[in-house]
Order: sequence, then structure tokens, then C-alpha cells
Amino acid sequence: MKDLIAINYDNQKPTVSGRELHAALKVATQYKDWFPRMCEYGFKEGKDYCSFLSHRSDGLPGKPRTDHAITIAMAKELCMLQRSEMGRKFRQYFISIEEAWNSPEKIMERALQIARQKAIEAEKQIFALTEENEALEIALNTSLQFFTVAKYNKVFNMGWNLSECQSIGKRLSAYCRSHAIEIRLCETNDERFGTVNSYPITAWEDFLEVAPCVI
Repeated sequence: MKDLIAINYDNQKPTVSGRELHAALKVATQYKDWFPRMCEYGFKEGKDYCSFLSHRSDGLPGKPRTDHAITIAMAKELCMLQRSEMGRKFRQYFISIEEAWNSPEKIMERALQIARQKAIEAEKQIFALTEENEALEIALNTSLQFFTVAKYNKVFNMGWNLSECQSIGKRLSAYCRSHAIEIRLCETNDERFGTVNSYPITAWEDFLEVAPCVI
């Protein structure tokens, strides 16, 4: 059947403009009077229709007017209430729209669209959590710096000799293990040392505070 009036499929249910239907049915009563009168038949806002502001269809300037997004079920009843040939014609048209909307193919299509939308939302949530975790990891790595004995000695100008560094390394390792503090392995560029321990700055501060004799 040829399209008689524009159908909006952007909502959960297809709708039609109340003003466009009013004009198409050639109702003599003005829309502002006609629509409230039709609502007296028991139609409820939020269930059968929703109000919105629309501009003039002819493109001329003017204040936006109140329009209504009417469900196809309500539109069918409005057509029947007009008791006119045009009303019967439009009612048959809306019946065909409902049949197509409720066909197995359309139901499956909507289900797939919903599933795709849910998948997109899930991906967005996962992406947001990943970004949050990465930001937290960066913050933790920034706030919890790790220093080998040699690096700490150099950065803070401690002036320890090789023997002192070796002694400090052994004692600091024991301190970290006894306090369940993370020790990381760090590769060096010196073949003589290979892999050495690296300790968090907080462990250095606590260790040197309780063991001042090492400096």
C-alpha cells in the first residue's frame, strides 16, 4: 500500500504526527480543539501519545506549536472515530503498518538491533574500565617509584662505596621480605651485576629511618 503519511520509527513503537494526521483526515475542527476532544475517549499521555513542539510544515516563521507523537493503535482509533471515507482509508493503512511491524522478520530485526546496541554499550563500559585501570596503574607507578641501591646512591648523593652498597642491598632485601614489601628485578647494563633488586621509594624511606646506621 502506498505511503499515506510519514511514520516515525525512532521510538520503541512506530508513531505518527497528530497534526499531520489531522490535516490528512481533512478534519474541519482546529487541531488545538480537536485533539483534546479526541483524548476524552480515554487516550493517555505517555502511553498512547507524547507531546512535543514542532515548527510550521510550510517553513514560514512562527512560534513552535504543540504536536503529538501518536501510536499507530491510537491513530487507528482516531480514524475510526472520524466516521469518514478518508478515516476508513487511513485505518486500513495503519493496520498494514502494524502487521508489518509485528511480522517475524521485523521482530527479529529489532531484536538484532537491540543486541547490537547492548554489545556497543558493553564495549563502551569495558573501554571505560580499561582506561580507568590504566590511569590508576600509571598513577601508582608514578607515586611508587623503584630504586636500585646504585640508583638511590646516585640520585640522592648518598656517597656509599661498593662495600656499603652491597651491605645495604642485603639488609634492605631482608627488610622488604619481612614487611611483605614488593621487590622488583631490574636488568643492568653491567655484565658483572646482571639482574639486581629494585625497591620502592617508600621502603627506602622507612628502612633508612629505622636503620640509620647504614649511612
